[in-house]
Amino acid sequence: MDLYIFCVVLGAAGMAAMALLGFTNSHSGGHAHGTHGHVVHHGHVHTESWKSTAWSWLSPRVLFNVLVGFGATGLVAEKLLGPVLALPVALVGGLVFEAVVVRPIFNSLFRFESEPAQTLESAIMSQGKAVTGFDVNGNGLISLELGGEVVQILGTLTADERNAGIRVRAGDAVRIEDIDSKRNRCTVSRIGLSES
Repeated sequence: MDLYIFCVVLGAAGMAAMALLGFTNSHSGGHAHGTHGHVVHHGHVHTESWKSTAWSWLSPRVLFNVLVGFGATGLVAEKLLGPVLALPVALVGGLVFEAVVVRPIFNSLFRFESEPAQTLESAIMSQGKAVTGFDVNGNGLISLELGGEVVQILGTLTADERNAGIRVRAGDAVRIEDIDSKRNRCTVSRIGLSES
């Protein structure tokens, strides 16, 4: 079997196997998260970035794509340029196929990946809004945005603010100080305090 045909078949078979097994490595598509190279020690930033880039080219997904590009380019180049020039042209073709055709497609697919759902605990120190006026015991309904979704939970003023006679009216901004996710409630303080 011809080298170029073998590479196309091997690369395509590898990609098909990975797709069937769900083995796609999220770091392989140039989906470097930006944190790999950002080490506090400034002398290591370029080294880490270089290593991250090098490893991304050694992932199975990338290697199979390069094989497909190498084989397809080689088949065309061999007929046009002859066997001697076809080899380096095929190698460049494989790398270009991965970098210019496949990698941007994978990057755009990963861009649409949903972000992990945020938990109630992630709302600590964020801002909410009083939906109702708080009662004399310092309890009321508040709303807050959690992962793009508006959530309403019971809020209780901090003991200090309750003792100080702070009142929260509907529409007032509050800060989430603590969360009790089991009871679906939180402790809040009013933002922009003015005793009333």
